[in-house]
Amino acid sequence: MDITPQEENMIKALREVALPPLFVLIRIRNDISNDTVNIEESRRDDVVKTLEKYISPLWEDYHEGKNAQVIEE
Repeated sequence: MDITPQEENMIKALREVALPPLFVLIRIRNDISNDTVNIEESRRDDVVKTLEKYISPLWEDYHEGKNAQVIEE
């Protein structure tokens, strides 16, 4: 999958502020999903589906970690 310069700049900007990877992936997914002006629909759908593949396991890990913290308390 090719990354456009706009997508690359967005990824770099989010990395520079040292945000958690899950937050960054969700933010990028939402921004691309809602960008109906700059990204054609087929490309947007492909990118969103790809990002969701990466988000899903991280999201599960996040919730497992939160559940483990609740049990410990």
